[in-house]
Amino acid sequence: MPIIGLLFGLSGCSSPPPEEEVGRRALERWQALIQGDFNRAYEYLSPGYRAVNSFELYRARIGKAVQWKEATLKNVSCADKACKVTVNIRYRYVGPRVESYEGESPVKEKWTQVEGEWWFLPKD
Repeated sequence: MPIIGLLFGLSGCSSPPPEEEVGRRALERWQALIQGDFNRAYEYLSPGYRAVNSFELYRARIGKAVQWKEATLKNVSCADKACKVTVNIRYRYVGPRVESYEGESPVKEKWTQVEGEWWFLPKD
């Protein structure tokens, strides 16, 4: 009986597959952006990116013209320590020449694993 308990105990300690973990983190990051919590969204960026891009620079790059409304996870595929994620984003754009536009678009992201944690890797 103790062996069975040990086996169940060990199975409870296993980490989820990378696709599940990265999908969860990708949606958490988008939820932060939708809620306007850019500090929290910044925390999902890879440590290497954050080392050379301050929060102020990151925040300035985001701008204010786009309001994200909803994020839906479409696909996650992982190999080794890298994952490709597709998230469908519903947004509203308000710009100087466009009064208001609402749309939906797929966004492709790259995530990388560093020291056991998954991080968003921006393009720039």
